[in-house]
Amino acid sequence: MKFDKGETTTQVLLGVPVVFSLLLIAIQGAVFFHTANIASVAAAQSAAAGAAVDGGMLPALDKAVRTIAELSGQSYSLPQAVITTNEVVVTVRLRVPRVAPFFSLTVTRVAHEPLERYISEIDR
Repeated sequence: MKFDKGETTTQVLLGVPVVFSLLLIAIQGAVFFHTANIASVAAAQSAAAGAAVDGGMLPALDKAVRTIAELSGQSYSLPQAVITTNEVVVTVRLRVPRVAPFFSLTVTRVAHEPLERYISEIDR
């Protein structure tokens, strides 16, 4: 069998960029899911802090900001909390570090938590 000179070099030049692109896409997927997990945790914990009997808007937002900072997330915008008569809704939006092109730059997670009700012993 006769091999053409430079055939291996051509195959490597075509194959290496494809392999590196697949590797970068896999890493970007892992970074995206990690950032989504941080956003989910921050939204859930802040909604729980806001729904507590002694909670409110400020404890909810404070908990979201502290959780994002503790988990090394990058906020895209400030967390938003809405407190209605029945529940607390917290929205967290984080920036996804970019490793590979063509991926979403942000991830948004929303958490809903019912408000805790305090009923005194006499009213039970």
